[in-house]
Amino acid sequence: MIGLYFLQLARQASPLQISLHIYATFLQGCCLSTSRDDNRSTYANQATADERRPEAPSRVNSTTTPAIPSNSARVIIRSSPDHLPLNEHFNAPIRRHVWYSKRRLWTRIQLDQERQEFFETRVTGQPEIWAALSTAISFMRSGDLLTAQSMIDAAGITVPTGDLCQGCYDEQGVLYRLPQCIVSDPENIVQSTAEDDFDTDDDKLSLDEESGDELIADDAERRRDEKGKISERDLIRVKARLSDRGGPDMILTVGKSQNVGYIARKLQQEAEIPTAQRVKIAYLGKILKEQATLVEQGWKPGNVINALVVARRPPS
Repeated sequence: MIGLYFLQLARQASPLQISLHIYATFLQGCCLSTSRDDNRSTYANQATADERRPEAPSRVNSTTTPAIPSNSARVIIRSSPDHLPLNEHFNAPIRRHVWYSKRRLWTRIQLDQERQEFFETRVTGQPEIWAALSTAISFMRSGDLLTAQSMIDAAGITVPTGDLCQGCYDEQGVLYRLPQCIVSDPENIVQSTAEDDFDTDDDKLSLDEESGDELIADDAERRRDEKGKISERDLIRVKARLSDRGGPDMILTVGKSQNVGYIARKLQQEAEIPTAQRVKIAYLGKILKEQATLVEQGWKPGNVINALVVARRPPS
């Protein structure tokens, strides 16, 4: 092909043009050869440099890389004790919470109303746990920590710090929070001169207690007199669970208009509870007022009331 190219060129060009063309072709071939040789030398130099490069960095990486997992493992080990299983909460004996009110001054009536509204408006947690807490707190405020602790333990409640205000847990690990004003009275409580309608102290109930059996007889006579006037639809069946025995539950038939005090005295008489003791009626964790009826205090037919058998206050 090259021979034919030069033969055709010789026929058409002068000798000078042929010479210049041959010289230019020669120079072009030299340049291409030089660039290829340069590329080969560059690649060879790079390969040689790679072969002579020390392997220290790779060894450094291989020695330092395991340090990162070991550090992270140590962090996990330190943080793992903070996440205890729900059934491993620490438990401590309950203790009285002492506090002073700074934002407002509390009276006895205000505290009782606040506590009643608090336990009636709980929508989280288990109702039986709230009921047990309410009753236990009532005993705590009266100074009976032993009975309060028994109720806490029976309900499966754990108190990690012993202070109910700092939170307590049920057996499923659900947290229950209680404000200070619910757990105990402030040290700077205001002594109100007004009668506390929600008070269930021994002093407040002394009028009923002094004539226990006599009042039962009076009520029985009054019921016999009014028997023909009371319709059967006005009678209710009340199931009561006594705290001083394991069972069975007692069932009473009383009128809707009969107050809690009458039911307590009737329970004491039918259960043959000694006169050295008396009965307090509790429902959903609240000590009920003896002057009001069950229905007026939220009781629903079929629900069980708790009959707490406590010692009478000795006469002063």
